[in-house]
Amino acid sequence: MENKVKVKTLVIGVMIAAIIFGGVYILIHVCQKESGVNIAYHVVCTQGAAENLTGMESVKVRGTVYNTGDKEAKNVTVNVIFTDTAHNKVVRKTVIEGKDLLPKGAMRVEFDTEYLRELTIPKTEVDVEIHVDWEGKEEII
Repeated sequence: MENKVKVKTLVIGVMIAAIIFGGVYILIHVCQKESGVNIAYHVVCTQGAAENLTGMESVKVRGTVYNTGDKEAKNVTVNVIFTDTAHNKVVRKTVIEGKDLLPKGAMRVEFDTEYLRELTIPKTEVDVEIHVDWEGKEEII
């Protein structure tokens, strides 16, 4: 009798676990399919003395942007934002505008930009942010 209760409890526990894991799997699967567009990018930032410009410093950003999702990303815009706290400046540069990116990484777009500033002593960093927007993008609040 006691073994039947243990087996029954075990079976109910396994069924509850299967329902929970199945629900989580379905939820994740459905959420991924809703997105359709998944923008990815690789970026390299360098900061140092500007070539042929005494007393100036250069912050260079080079990168590649592409769509790993299963739907085409329409009207993609990529902005590079330089925040220079030492000079109290925020500079926004649009490096890609109005480009359509094919799905599944079939198309990659490269970008290259530079921000010049007066040399600081002591040396200070410039923060760099990449913002990507496209038609139909949902903002998460």
